[in-house]
Amino acid sequence: MEGARKKESIGQMKARMRLAKKLEVVTVEDPFEKCDKISGLVRKRTGLTYDDNMALHECPWDEHYPENPLRYIRIFDRFVELDLINRCQQIPSEMITNDLVEVVHSKNTYEKLNKIMGLVEEDMQKEASKYDAIYFNDNTFEAACIAAGSVMNAVKSVCTGETQNAFALVRPPGHHAMFDEYCGYCYFNNVAIGAKVALKNGRAEKILIVDFDVHHGQATQQMFYDDDSVLYFSLHRYEHGTFWPNLRESNFDFIGGGKGKGYNVNVPLNCTGLEDKDYFAVIFNILLPIAYEFNPDLVIFSAGFDSAIGDEKGEMKISPGFYGQLITLLGGLAQGRQVVCLEGGYFLESLAEGAAMSVKSLLDDAPGMVKPFGKPEEHIIDVINNLRFILQPFWKCFESFPQRNECVNDPHRVMVKYLGVRLTAPFLTHDCYPVQCEFINEQFAEVVDEYRKEYSEPTGNGICYAFDEVMFEHKTPENFPERPERLIKLYEKFTELKLHERLIKVSTRKATEDELLLIHDKEYIDSLINSKLYTATRDVYFTPESLPPILTSAGCLLNVVDQVMTNKSRAGVAMIRPPGHHAEKHQPMGFCFINNIALAAKYILTKYKTKRILILDFDVHHGNGTQKAFYNSKEVLYISVHQYNNGNFFPNGSDGNFNMHGEGRGVGYNVNIPFNKENPSDFMTDTEYITIFNHIILPISYSFGPEVILVSAGFDAGLDDPIGHYRVTPEAFGHFIQLLKPLARGKMILSLEGGYNVNTVAYSMTMCIKALLGDPLPSLEIGKIRKSALETLEKVINVQKRFWPILQVRKELPEGVESLTLLGPEGLIVIDSPDIEMLQKIGVNDD
Repeated sequence: MEGARKKESIGQMKARMRLAKKLEVVTVEDPFEKCDKISGLVRKRTGLTYDDNMALHECPWDEHYPENPLRYIRIFDRFVELDLINRCQQIPSEMITNDLVEVVHSKNTYEKLNKIMGLVEEDMQKEASKYDAIYFNDNTFEAACIAAGSVMNAVKSVCTGETQNAFALVRPPGHHAMFDEYCGYCYFNNVAIGAKVALKNGRAEKILIVDFDVHHGQATQQMFYDDDSVLYFSLHRYEHGTFWPNLRESNFDFIGGGKGKGYNVNVPLNCTGLEDKDYFAVIFNILLPIAYEFNPDLVIFSAGFDSAIGDEKGEMKISPGFYGQLITLLGGLAQGRQVVCLEGGYFLESLAEGAAMSVKSLLDDAPGMVKPFGKPEEHIIDVINNLRFILQPFWKCFESFPQRNECVNDPHRVMVKYLGVRLTAPFLTHDCYPVQCEFINEQFAEVVDEYRKEYSEPTGNGICYAFDEVMFEHKTPENFPERPERLIKLYEKFTELKLHERLIKVSTRKATEDELLLIHDKEYIDSLINSKLYTATRDVYFTPESLPPILTSAGCLLNVVDQVMTNKSRAGVAMIRPPGHHAEKHQPMGFCFINNIALAAKYILTKYKTKRILILDFDVHHGNGTQKAFYNSKEVLYISVHQYNNGNFFPNGSDGNFNMHGEGRGVGYNVNIPFNKENPSDFMTDTEYITIFNHIILPISYSFGPEVILVSAGFDAGLDDPIGHYRVTPEAFGHFIQLLKPLARGKMILSLEGGYNVNTVAYSMTMCIKALLGDPLPSLEIGKIRKSALETLEKVINVQKRFWPILQVRKELPEGVESLTLLGPEGLIVIDSPDIEMLQKIGVNDD
């Protein structure tokens, strides 16, 4: 009896364990909780802070000094010209107090500057000679206090939700102002104070500072070097330490100390004349991967526009539109909480236009387009691989990539080189800056004016949508995955969130026979229209009642196309069914009858004479019909990321494999990203998809330079889909759209494809719509990419880099550094094969 009781007890225990396991699955965190928490949030106004008193700070002994009031005035005038002032909510300016300056500076910093204001001009100049690139006048203290106080107010406004984001039009700048030393036109470190106060007051826990000023923000780096709550990213001219501020610690191997190790990222640029393509290569390969993994709750930009074209200090060729592009790319992070703070920029034309493009992006206007581009400079490739090498122990996004792989056969040599000499007092106080001849300035001004004309070309306003209840009438058997409830649930969520009140509804209609013949052959269309369609497969269900929904589905999308292409709306959404991307020229397939997205592309090519259309298909199934429609076309770039399983996942066969890259005129314009499953638990998540976006989809899309984007928006890669079995969250789909928004001036059209968990479809599409509207998006949890997905990435890059040179970036990484070159008292010294620890211990060169 006792044995029986014991046996029964074990059986009961096992039963309880099985039940607990089931309950664990059922009671896990609500997969839609993040979306629910944020679903009611809509974008607030953009804040703008400025104060004319900051224009009173100017050099009394050198009227040509680069950091002068005209910088503020020209930007402000451009804002007025574009009506940006009235569109923004003004954030009050305020003079900062000593106690707040002391959060990052010495106790003496504030009072010392105040006392200098009592000196006569001659003594002010003597005092200025103690500091590198500094001047004083009677208004310097007040201007510096207003600049710091205004940035702090802008950060507070964004963190407390008073504004969505903000631009701080301030001067003097701040990122060179050190703990106890004025430096580089800077007196108080505006951005560092704003960040530190936000952390101290609990308004933020993790802050990303992106510093794109052409000069390294050495002071900001120093203030957060040991801090893992701030990720400091600086993209700056360096030239092995020979460019100002001439510091050893501005190089790539200075990555932070203590618990902040890995949280300081320097991108040192060792040549001039770099273009958008070079900066974007760094963004795709370094900034975006780290930023998404860091997952900040506030993003602050140290916005120096001296990397813009025409600037005599930067000598770079960055377009003004680039800055708005960068801000939009990062707009999905931190629920859209961004603060852009003016730093440098000295060519007034590109300075004003870069600042204007930044504010327009904060306002969710379409950013200016950048030209299609090719391979980045070899120097940029070296910098990217140096950073991959030095940062891989600290970030999963770099740890994931193997040091040796079949994708690359050109080994990278890591070399740390410093040729600079520290500058010492006394410093020159006038005539100590590069001067560009007036003829060159006029030429650059003409270039900027051409950009202005491009940026001023009309774009649509608002987002439109098409929907018609007639599409419910395509009724399918109860156990059929593609059923009316998909669209019913989506529209319920759409109206529940009151999105219909914020979007423009377009009229609906049936597609005409002539339109259908743009993509399908006549025999097939005749059989469809006459309800004589022969369907012998399990994946197609058709009755005569299905015809009106099928034609309306295609017609709705075409009406959205017309609305967007005539600039009546900037972007649009077609909430339609049945889906379309499997339908081939002569037959239906995979729940699809008319290839809606392919029809839309052909319609645009025919009616609107557009030369470059991007179709992105993130449905979990390969869009075989779309691929075949444009396999020989270079006007349409088709990118599909899908489950493949070595050809054993629908639609089966090899068409969806990575080596299917187009043929004839279309060679290189077909990009398949096929995920394979090594075991049942090998499901793809947000991590895999975001990684693919950063390293394949975005670089190729930017290289192509589309004029319009069509999205086959299938959500069967989403959570709990009964067919896809992947775990991509609804919020991730929203981030996909956010990452695409900078392209094509925001001209984007989404067309519903698959997705068979009705809740996942509803949440996912509404997150995409909210991204189009510029609403805050939930954050993503990004980890280490799965091995099978990494293999896919490597194979795709290996094929596509022949056609898209921007992919020719990653090299084979070495086991260690081959040599370290430094400038010492004896001249150049070379240390053979130093290890990583040695790099960290070298510190600042004492000459």
